[in-house]
Amino acid sequence: MRVSTVSISSLAQILSPELSQSIQRLDFSLDTWQRNPRIGDLLGKTVLSGGKRLRPLMTFMMADFFGIAHDQIEPYGRMIELVHASTLAHDDVVDNADLRRGEPSINAIATNKKAVLAGDYLLAYVLQEIARSGRNDLVIEMASIIADLAEGEWLQIENSEKPDLSWQDIELVALKKTGSVLRWCCAAPVLLAELNESFLLRARRLGEAIGIAFQLTDDILDFKRRDGSEGADLKNRVVNAVIFEALCLEQGRDQLDMTTIQLIEPRETLEAAIQKVRGRVDQLVAEAQGLLLELASELKAQRGLGETAPLASLQSLVYFLAQRI
Repeated sequence: MRVSTVSISSLAQILSPELSQSIQRLDFSLDTWQRNPRIGDLLGKTVLSGGKRLRPLMTFMMADFFGIAHDQIEPYGRMIELVHASTLAHDDVVDNADLRRGEPSINAIATNKKAVLAGDYLLAYVLQEIARSGRNDLVIEMASIIADLAEGEWLQIENSEKPDLSWQDIELVALKKTGSVLRWCCAAPVLLAELNESFLLRARRLGEAIGIAFQLTDDILDFKRRDGSEGADLKNRVVNAVIFEALCLEQGRDQLDMTTIQLIEPRETLEAAIQKVRGRVDQLVAEAQGLLLELASELKAQRGLGETAPLASLQSLVYFLAQRI
């Protein structure tokens, strides 16, 4: 499951001038990295190149929602983008990729070993930077997300050999690999705002629901994009949500025995499978919108906050991420 890039320019209509300025100020250049500038240079030319700003954007928007200043949240928006970049470095190795967004992948420019080590180094850097803030709760939150990312990749590999692969297995991978990252974007502002456990639990689930919806939409896009990475899941025998539904429809079952399946390319059932996945995306979007309203209501009751502009922007973002097809 390879997550596509969403450019900030495509979200311009829902960005306030302050949000745009905060995103533009973010610096992901690591070519002068303290200990080993060669690692930073490699990352900068590959997984950290381009306009990847979705995760910091969502972090800033949640900060607006909870009344956190942009300069306070900025380091944590930057950190989650660096974690995401580390997963791209690892994914390119696992997927035997040659291209990412039409450009040579990190392992193609360097080697598989260097790509893995660069990703590991980036994760260590992130945890070190968060630890320097003195916020142990944020260190624990990020460590949990990094663990989920590794487990999600592991589960995805196991899925390719599972004798009873189910929809729950597919969605769990989406939660671990994509939902966990967006969980940080929602949880970090809650922790910084010193809100109670009720807020934190809802915020975490909000990020997970948005992340799963984003991944399922990306599974649909895997059959539609034309940026050099289309069909990556088919190439790597990754049964994403669309492939799973299509094969289940072809076999008239709700589980798959992956030990007996040789060909995973869906044929006449592809469009029907896309519609089923689209239906689950709609359910997740409705859940996310409901959680936003619950958070807004509780925030207003407890702190007198709850301006309509940040809420409306988040609602628009949720719809946008799920409607990219």
